[in-house]
Amino acid sequence: MRHHLVLLGRLMQLLIILGLMLVLPLGTCGGAPEDLAATSAGLGTLALPEGWLQVPSREVVLDLRHESLEFGGRQDAGEFLAAVLNVLLGANYTVYLSDGFIRDEINYYRSHLSRERPAELSATVLKCLEQVHASGQLDWDSFQRDLGQAVDSATVGRHLPWLSPPFKANALRVAGAGSTNLPCLHLSLKWASRDYGGGVQYSRRPGGLTGETVLREGQCTLWAFDAELRLFKGDQRLLQKAYFRDEWQRTYVTVYERPLWKTSQAVLTDLATGVKVRPVAPEEGRTKPQGKGGRSYKVIPLKK
Repeated sequence: MRHHLVLLGRLMQLLIILGLMLVLPLGTCGGAPEDLAATSAGLGTLALPEGWLQVPSREVVLDLRHESLEFGGRQDAGEFLAAVLNVLLGANYTVYLSDGFIRDEINYYRSHLSRERPAELSATVLKCLEQVHASGQLDWDSFQRDLGQAVDSATVGRHLPWLSPPFKANALRVAGAGSTNLPCLHLSLKWASRDYGGGVQYSRRPGGLTGETVLREGQCTLWAFDAELRLFKGDQRLLQKAYFRDEWQRTYVTVYERPLWKTSQAVLTDLATGVKVRPVAPEEGRTKPQGKGGRSYKVIPLKK
């Protein structure tokens, strides 16, 4: 019976993939504005071309949205956001956080204000985010001034990026009326979780009985997500790609085997590919130097 259910699940996944391939446009969009790549893909295994996110202004709106994200997955969500910002800001992009993302952050803190610890810290983050939404300005000095208390690294991870400004933080801003004409990078994450038990077996410290071992067991919750990446310019969709997480396994030896790490790396790798400078094709008939003797050659295009 279990074998039949597994086969049925795989068949349903295949049908979903085929449906995405039929629905998503497969052609390129000729003359896409700002020289944006216009490619669509329905599978996380399909490679995106280098420079698909290259724009002359190096400005982009980031619209990161979460579905089914609960209190327990907050740290994983914050760390993934920090990794996305590191890729974009590290490539000298100016990133505008969407109004929808800011509102989602405010709603999260309002819903979980009594659960986040310390409660005073969460209330301060909420106040700062409400000020950001009202003013349309991301003032890191205000965050640092109001959140000037020492916190441990685990707490910082739950409140990224607000408790730890990212690299080149001045290039991280809030989307407003002036950013409506910029390309919008939409990342939608659908979260899922699974209770996971594990154990560690180790030998006693010196002084214990010879050969004596101790087994420590515990429970935790693992989080993972399916993702959809879309790139828009106004109402025009330029690119779309879906990422499907791996099925849960009974055990994981390392973190690199877990679905969260694999899907995160797939998205981050595509983002890193997108911000790469595309190789420029030699202009027709342009002369290039060749060798030390100063000789040159002409680039002659192949005839079709």
